[in-house]
Amino acid sequence: MTLLIGTDDGLYRVGSVPFDRDETDQVLDCGVVTAVQSWEHTEGVFVASSTGAYRSLDGGDSWTDLDVPLGDRFWHAGESEVWSILATADGVLYAGTNDPYVYRSVDDGETWSELKGFRDLPSRGHWESPIDPHYARLRALAVVPGRPQQLIAGVEAGGIHLSDDGGQTWTDRRDTIVDDVHQVLPISEDVWLATTGYLDHNLENLGLGHAVGAGGLYRTTDGGDSWNRLDDGNDFSYIRRVFVHDGTVIFCGGEEAPPAWVNDDHETALFESTNFGRDFERVPYPGEPHEVVETWTVHDGDVLCGSGLFDVPDQRDDVEGRIMRRTSAGDYETVGRIGANVSRIEAL
Repeated sequence: MTLLIGTDDGLYRVGSVPFDRDETDQVLDCGVVTAVQSWEHTEGVFVASSTGAYRSLDGGDSWTDLDVPLGDRFWHAGESEVWSILATADGVLYAGTNDPYVYRSVDDGETWSELKGFRDLPSRGHWESPIDPHYARLRALAVVPGRPQQLIAGVEAGGIHLSDDGGQTWTDRRDTIVDDVHQVLPISEDVWLATTGYLDHNLENLGLGHAVGAGGLYRTTDGGDSWNRLDDGNDFSYIRRVFVHDGTVIFCGGEEAPPAWVNDDHETALFESTNFGRDFERVPYPGEPHEVVETWTVHDGDVLCGSGLFDVPDQRDDVEGRIMRRTSAGDYETVGRIGANVSRIEAL
């Protein structure tokens, strides 16, 4: 089974796990990878990145640029970036960029149209990112299971917003969760998980600085009407992503936001819960106390994860990416290294 590895230096591929460094092959030179995803109902695998969005129909041998509109909205790489990609069971593609905008394609990516209703959300004027030039980014796009027209958008930083009509109109739900949304993971129609960070605009407006929010892992059981934090009391509450496998909930958290990662002025921890968040156990893993685990997949029946220091404001040349495997005993072992931070992995 092939493993695709998204990094801050493009997309790589390995044919088996474990692997040696010289067995990795760069298959897409696309800058910083922000998403790698595939779906059973849609052919191919999709990549979102700082240079655009791409699709492969042959396991990564060749790639087609989907030409998602980028415009001239500048970001740290010089242009707008694609942060999220979504394919729904009714054959529609969606892409989310920074600023942020949502684009929709009904012809398999041949043409795209902006869903301008997303611009009309009342809280939009409060959205922003801590990184210059402070444009927010649409980091999370998800569809509610069994409802291809019901979309969830998570904005960093600007909260969560919902659409019931395929993105034509949106409901502003920023008031239900903290601003700094990194991921939304629907488990069922009404039960979703969300990971958050430390950017709290309400506190920032009081002059307290941006990295003073609570962060944490949240759960809704009513389809986004209300959210409850699952990891109360957790000091490692800057959380990028969460993963659920065979009833185990897994996430990695940091004590500080990415600006502190530049000089390793932070610590990280990996947590697991076997009772869907009633309590969490801290588990050791290679790369602690500084490497952040940000991505998971299932490869040949094994849970794999990837780590590094992705999205550090000033990228570090001395940090390598790591691929780990969770053993049947629940331990984590390194199964491969790559010379760039690992942001996303996907098994094909």
